[in-house]
Amino acid sequence: MKIYGNILLRDEFFKGTVEIKDGILVGVWREKREYDIRGTVIPTFVNMHTHLGDSWYPEEPQGTLEEVVGPGGLKFKILKDEEKVKEGIRAALRKMERCGVSHFVDFREGGARGVQLLAEALAGSSLHGIILGRGGLWHGAAGISVSSISDVEREEIEELRALARKNGALFAMHASENRRERIDDVLALRPDFLVHLTSAPSEDLKRVAEANIPVVITPRANAFWGIFPDIPLMRNAGLKLALGTDNGMIASPCMFREMEFAYRLARLRGGVAPEEIIKMATIRGREILGIDDNYEGAPARVIVFKGIMTPYEIVTRAGVEDIKIKVF
Repeated sequence: MKIYGNILLRDEFFKGTVEIKDGILVGVWREKREYDIRGTVIPTFVNMHTHLGDSWYPEEPQGTLEEVVGPGGLKFKILKDEEKVKEGIRAALRKMERCGVSHFVDFREGGARGVQLLAEALAGSSLHGIILGRGGLWHGAAGISVSSISDVEREEIEELRALARKNGALFAMHASENRRERIDDVLALRPDFLVHLTSAPSEDLKRVAEANIPVVITPRANAFWGIFPDIPLMRNAGLKLALGTDNGMIASPCMFREMEFAYRLARLRGGVAPEEIIKMATIRGREILGIDDNYEGAPARVIVFKGIMTPYEIVTRAGVEDIKIKVF
């Protein structure tokens, strides 16, 4: 299969032709060649932050952020209904698949059993789920996630970080979402990436950037709580930013919707180019996770849109109905 049009594979858009054979990218040309499909090619989406367990909950969550998703909050009551949790996870996985997500990172509550539920739901799916469990390094998990330094005792966090490091596993955590947390205490843990930093001042953002720690932002979920990440400020601080969708009961795991919201929100603070918004949803997650694809001789994981689309069109107007082919 040869595709001609606007192409994004690694870190730049170009007009050209690509050939995919048996799931492998076998040719890339920065020119027009014979083709089977005329369209637009971008990498599949990487949803860098989900909590899929509460996806089944149908009502509008009432209360503060702490009362809904904090320790002992509404979310943890929702997670007690195991059958509904499984149904919600499976529905969320189907939606991500339709929307062109190939990889996602889930901060999975519920200890070993929570990891098992998600791993079972993933069986037979084409999605690559990177599960970060709570409270230990559980079978089926790629690493450990921590709610935040404000929610967990320091000694426990340090033990979890040491466990992850000893086993070569990922270690990630929320930080400074609705209030500033001590950045020295966060950086001392050397997480593989952080989530949020929406209440961190510019000096904290620069410290994180200097430490080469990537940051995942979830603008739609943050906005639900009246928190609006300053994406241009974060980029100007030098942060590597990727996009996620956060709690399933608050935002669908569709990255089309996350990209559009992030783009429009960024415009209120000076703007971020549509090309960079797309990279935040596709390439930056690959860089953080070490996903190796989309170069000649490597696996092709791409979305092919039906026509020639600009980055602006993809970010502001594209949806599932515009996808011609997904190659996972």
